[in-house]
Amino acid sequence: MSLSRSKLLKVRILLFDIDGTLIASGGAGRDAIADVFTDEFGLSGLDGIAIDGRTDTGIFEEALALAGVDPTADVVERVMSAYLSRLPEALSSHDGHVLEGVVELLDALENTEAIVGLATGNIVRGAELKLRYYGIWERFVAGGFGDVSADRTEVVVAGIEELARVGGSELAAADPIVIGDTPRDVTAGHAAGARVLGVATGNYDENILRESGADYVLPDLRNTEAALGFLLG
Repeated sequence: MSLSRSKLLKVRILLFDIDGTLIASGGAGRDAIADVFTDEFGLSGLDGIAIDGRTDTGIFEEALALAGVDPTADVVERVMSAYLSRLPEALSSHDGHVLEGVVELLDALENTEAIVGLATGNIVRGAELKLRYYGIWERFVAGGFGDVSADRTEVVVAGIEELARVGGSELAAADPIVIGDTPRDVTAGHAAGARVLGVATGNYDENILRESGADYVLPDLRNTEAALGFLLG
């Protein structure tokens, strides 16, 4: 895919969420995090901590607060390392898969000038481990990741900035679209100046995604033509 486009032209930037949008890991990520907090801090699971649409950093900080531990940078880094050491085994022991239609859509986007990247709450190494495990990491040129901030909007902004840079475009020429499965994806995408394609492949149905303000909603990504119509239209 050629990334050489005039800086005077709008550059279509596509930012995919990971969990519930590209893959279903069978709870591997959540369980790996829960194991860290059980082993390291004595917490019994992550009960009471919202996961959907959150950044890993935000989840770590909330769980640390629940454990009565000051979430300093050093402690958060320790938690991240412990999580990453457990994630590969969790992925292999859980029944996960790439969601239907994802590979076909990514194949179709390779024949376009869209810049395809990520906007995910996963820390970058966690995102890589997950997507490499399912064989699609190389489909994405860059992105915004949960290392950046606990605030998902800041993650999306970082992704837009990075993809504009990769595409050789001025940021003002970026035309971003976020693809995600939660209301938090919608809210963060809009706050970052992006349109949002909501896909009901996670824990939220089409009505909830519409009510949250998604610009376009699909039940899943199996209808490649419909997805491309919004993403490239």
